[in-house]
Amino acid sequence: MRGGQAPILARHDATATRLKELLGAPLLASPWLARLGRVSFLGTLDLHPDSVHASSRLDHSLGVVGLGLQVGAELSLSPADLRLLAAACLLHDIGHYPLSHAAEPGFQRALGVAHHGVTEWIVRGNGSIPVAQSLRPALERADLDPDLLWSVIVGDAPPPYAALSALLLAPINLDTLDGIVRTARSFGRRGMRLPPILFRRAGDEIVLDPSAIPALDRFWALKDRMYGEVINLPSNIVCEAELSRAVAGRFDAAVFAGFAGFDDLALGPLADAAARKAGLIVGDDDRFRFAGRRVAGDDLPRVRKRYFVDRRVEPTAAGLCGADWSRRYRHGRQLVYVTQQHDAVQLPLPGLVSFADAPNAEAWSQLPAGAEGPEI
Repeated sequence: MRGGQAPILARHDATATRLKELLGAPLLASPWLARLGRVSFLGTLDLHPDSVHASSRLDHSLGVVGLGLQVGAELSLSPADLRLLAAACLLHDIGHYPLSHAAEPGFQRALGVAHHGVTEWIVRGNGSIPVAQSLRPALERADLDPDLLWSVIVGDAPPPYAALSALLLAPINLDTLDGIVRTARSFGRRGMRLPPILFRRAGDEIVLDPSAIPALDRFWALKDRMYGEVINLPSNIVCEAELSRAVAGRFDAAVFAGFAGFDDLALGPLADAAARKAGLIVGDDDRFRFAGRRVAGDDLPRVRKRYFVDRRVEPTAAGLCGADWSRRYRHGRQLVYVTQQHDAVQLPLPGLVSFADAPNAEAWSQLPAGAEGPEI
């Protein structure tokens, strides 16, 4: 394991210690968690020359756990709910393919399942990961219900557990809070320190604490910057498409027999070749541009997301209620194409659109796998 699980846990010593108290050491020693330490958080973006601090999926998962423990204290969660939330934070990404999102479209074409499906198999032992090799036995020994845990991760949990799902899936959620700040740090961009208090209870509801709103507004602006400046780097979009094509023709369902050992090393030569071909490895982003329509037959469609705060939606004295999170913290989507840079005049980008009112609805309806890009 490159870097080893022990050094990664050492970087999160306080979180790891608390996790051992909550979930037990055997679960933390699982080969599935060790594997996450060998899967890059940003995938092929780590090969870009502007990348200065690479993280693994295990780093990210432990970061999400750290936020979850903080929020658990803020909300005075019961010991049982805190254990469930901590386990969901720890395992929400357990099924990621090597290099995370970078080659997932190729794996999905070849294997018929995205990483969320593989995560379910590992947690519940109900698919191509046999029960004995899954985390179900370890979770049950830790007195955790794998099916309830999965429902929290995926957002199907019944009351009162649905509130725990919201902490992982709402527009402002623990997963994205760590992921965006981590992305900024990875590329040496100006990030931010999250506020000491994020959520609070207002009766039976979880709300955003009023004191956190200014910082969360800055976080939403940071998310917009990270999508524009890092996640949508043109050379990486081209690299991911090239890598996905290579992966789709190279792997089959046999990988699931040894998935606990299936990590970034499995894609090393393929990723290096794709990065060189796309110019990612030298940061050759000026070779490409975004156009509002297809210019050449091999142009790549990309859905670019923009994030903005609607300050007309204000918190009350009690905080910002859950129904208003998506009204204040909004996003729009652009359908554009990555094309080779030419001497022709740059085409204007279209305005923010949705599936429903897109002027080029046919193009939207036929987006290939990977065009949406990752959700960090």
